[in-house]
Amino acid sequence: MSTSSSALRRYNLLWMMIRPAIGLILSRRASRGKEIRSRLGERYGRYDSASDLSGSPIWIHAVSVGESVAAIMLAKSIRKRDQNSPILITTNTVTAAARVAALDPALGIHHLFQPLDHPQMVASFLRRISPKLAIFLESDFWPNLVIKTAEAGIPVAFASSQLSDRAFARWQKRKSLAKQLFGSARLALAVDQNQADRLVQLGVKSHNVQVTGSLKLPDTAGQPNPDLVTRLSKAAGNRHILLAASTHKGEDETVIAAAARLGSDWMTIIAPRHPERGADVTTLCRDAGMTAPRRALGEHADSDTAIYIADTLGEMDSLFEASYIVFLGGSLLPYGGHNPIEPAAYGRPILTGPHVFKNSAEFEALRTAGAVHDVHDADSLAKAASAIIKDIKTMKRNAVAAKEYALAAGKRPEIAADLCLTLIKGRR
Repeated sequence: MSTSSSALRRYNLLWMMIRPAIGLILSRRASRGKEIRSRLGERYGRYDSASDLSGSPIWIHAVSVGESVAAIMLAKSIRKRDQNSPILITTNTVTAAARVAALDPALGIHHLFQPLDHPQMVASFLRRISPKLAIFLESDFWPNLVIKTAEAGIPVAFASSQLSDRAFARWQKRKSLAKQLFGSARLALAVDQNQADRLVQLGVKSHNVQVTGSLKLPDTAGQPNPDLVTRLSKAAGNRHILLAASTHKGEDETVIAAAARLGSDWMTIIAPRHPERGADVTTLCRDAGMTAPRRALGEHADSDTAIYIADTLGEMDSLFEASYIVFLGGSLLPYGGHNPIEPAAYGRPILTGPHVFKNSAEFEALRTAGAVHDVHDADSLAKAASAIIKDIKTMKRNAVAAKEYALAAGKRPEIAADLCLTLIKGRR
């Protein structure tokens, strides 16, 4: 018996031990809204709802909402190239399932919940679904799901692949199982070179690895609301607009202090990541001696407004269009940062704190292009904004580079689709 198969046997022994409790665990999750009770059978690999999947589907697995965004982009690109094959997206969460279910039925993209990684449940899934290709997104690597898919002769691809430092360290401690799992991939598309190197260290054959970037891209196809853009521009007048986009709790105080330092030549817009925090941000402004109208209450900015709270959903495109400079939240504190491609698509200079580990490759590339500037507190944020706005020539040059990067990033799903489809077209 090989060392790697021994490791998988030990892993599966744990599944056998917890098998009697699975029903209770799933039931409790359903009572908390984390499962759909009527579809619990899918977790066992029983797929009565898969009757409309005629033929062997192209299967894309995405664990949660973020990965489902990437899965949908990839699925749409695959559909443009393959009009006939059914496409299946499996997810682990109810919220991700809802996102897939909202797609236009004409796309022919189906959803099922991922089977638990119990070997019998995975075997049932593969027997009933019989996919022609399996694509695992991001970092959701379940041993049985990956290994048994490959053993069934189904080509396995990893797309938009990346592992956190913690996950990489865990897999390094399980080298034999990692070698069997990661060695199953016939194609691995990494988000950057560092992640490509990690995949090779864990067992992916080096000639099967390519760096193609993250597929977890924001929707850059939105359209600004011209009325809102005009209203904000009129309120700002001759002032510059700083947008603090997707701020998290603990960051707004820094933005408010920076707004005070910037003074009367600026209007600052704060768009909290979670709009329900709008009232809290207003309170912080009031405590700092500033009046801050809230868009969620129908209040408008005017020539006396120093800070405006944009606590609504679906209007970020308008805010990017109206702004001069964007501070991207989730970065002053260890939230991991948000994807900078959307403000880059508008050619806006981007200010960011040090915590961008969720999108480090994107930030580094845009930093090289001159579009990203690092800050760490209110003083550095205000100074960076003031310095950028004084160098209009450089600002315009960097805006072109940022837009070009965003445009190239938008082609990643098409590139990934072409590479993955070669696995079932005999060209790889």
